[in-house]
Amino acid sequence: MQKFNPPELVLISGGSHGIGRAMALECLNRNLAVAILALPDKHLSEIVNEIDDPDFYYLGIDLVSQDAHERVVEWLADNDLSPKYLINNVGFGRGGCFESVPLREYQLMMTLNNQVLINLTYALLPELRKNRGGILNVSSMEASLPLPYKTVYTGTKAFIYNLSLALREEFRYYGISVSVLCPGPVLTNEDGLKRVKAKGKQAQLLLKMPEDIAPTAIDGMLSGKAVIIPGWLPKLLVRVAYFIPRRYRLRLLEKIFRNYRDNPSEVVVSV
Repeated sequence: MQKFNPPELVLISGGSHGIGRAMALECLNRNLAVAILALPDKHLSEIVNEIDDPDFYYLGIDLVSQDAHERVVEWLADNDLSPKYLINNVGFGRGGCFESVPLREYQLMMTLNNQVLINLTYALLPELRKNRGGILNVSSMEASLPLPYKTVYTGTKAFIYNLSLALREEFRYYGISVSVLCPGPVLTNEDGLKRVKAKGKQAQLLLKMPEDIAPTAIDGMLSGKAVIIPGWLPKLLVRVAYFIPRRYRLRLLEKIFRNYRDNPSEVVVSV
């Protein structure tokens, strides 16, 4: 039996846990329909078992697999789903000396963080134009701070930041707003908790839970805000950083993140 397709559907990549899960629940609480794309793992099983809502849809899929974006489009069409909003959330990062991370992980990181975003945006643009909706891309406050020991990760987030603002100008002619979310540290797993505790009280001041981020993120998306930075402290740090000469700013950042030299296995997950 086919379900009624609500007029406003939000499609979220990486929507089974972390920030994506929190945003999915926030959208449902606002009476928006939600469709999530996520790996067919325990996180997807948990959220499917948790949510009993006729306006909740899900597709278990590995978004880095070949032609995954085409399968997403086919799945939407088969279920008569037409998204008004697209949240490009899926991604991950790893900290450590540049050469300590296997090359295949960098390749996967760039594919998941950037190429998947491009693929989904490109594939879903016709539906978004038809519905005159919006796009929310998840970047980071680190997008404007090239961080030693998190070089590739911050590079992928800078790509998302710049792409989002450029597409915002292009897509306004289609009636599509593009927003970019730039949160500070968000606790999404036990590894993240250990990492934050190791960095002391300064890092803990910045720390947010996914549930703290979601309301601000969805508010910003629905209102068409360009750059969304949840929390007063991340906003302040980003602004202050612009006034510090680049040379001294980078030296300071190297000292702050130097502990990654000795902890190359630490992972920052943002899915």
